[in-house]
Amino acid sequence: MWTVQSPTFSASETFEICISRIRDSALRVRLTSIAPIIAVAADDYEVRGEARTLNLIAASGSVGGIVTRDEMVDVYDQRMAGKAGPGRWIYDQIKLLPKGDRCPFCDQRNVSTLDHFLPKTHYPALAVTPMNLVGMCMECNKLKLSLAPTAAEELIMHPYFDDVSPDQWLVAQVVQQNPCGIVFSVVRPASWDDVTFARVSAHFALFGLDNLYSSEGARELANIRHNLQMHFDAGGLTAVQTELRHQWQSRRANQLNSWQTAMYEAIAHDNWFCAGGFS
Repeated sequence: MWTVQSPTFSASETFEICISRIRDSALRVRLTSIAPIIAVAADDYEVRGEARTLNLIAASGSVGGIVTRDEMVDVYDQRMAGKAGPGRWIYDQIKLLPKGDRCPFCDQRNVSTLDHFLPKTHYPALAVTPMNLVGMCMECNKLKLSLAPTAAEELIMHPYFDDVSPDQWLVAQVVQQNPCGIVFSVVRPASWDDVTFARVSAHFALFGLDNLYSSEGARELANIRHNLQMHFDAGGLTAVQTELRHQWQSRRANQLNSWQTAMYEAIAHDNWFCAGGFS
């Protein structure tokens, strides 16, 4: 959902490093023989990623009928993600790519692992392809599991290929109750096509961002309640609106589609809230 600078490591380089210490000569010969297939798969991945058609990559139980799915999973688990693996340093560099160590799928929690955008169990040729590996928090990783999209609308947003940051798509609404609450949803900008809107909506639902952001919003409201009461006591509704609009504009300047930006816009324009509903 939020963009990340893509890795600079090539799939061929990464694969070669990962298999460099294999002692089983027969296995190493088989793995070495599929290097061209790994390279072609990586090139195809980037082309389809740019075209937003990663769903068209066919799943497979092996790499060229030469190396099994389980063997490629072991290459990743033991020789890239493994602490002592020869490719671990590449794993660590990819993990550091998201800005501020924030998970690009929820923009809320810290990165704690790498996720295969297309799962390695279904796409073994991409098991150690850097462009298929994205830093992610553990909670989002558990929610995503082995999602294998079969239609363009099922593709969640890819941090290396998709950029929806210029358009406002996240909005919030005040729930007028005691204590008041905030609910979040996705709106469709005029420039979006049906597939983009479906993908962002699917992403939002899969990772439960509505509930996550509502929980964070409730905590934020509790933190600012005293400050708002002071403004209200000094100047009533107008003073509260002025304060909240300043807060909204500051957050909007930093990130258009953060839950904070959406929440402060909603509460700054809600007369019930600004007239004392916050208390």
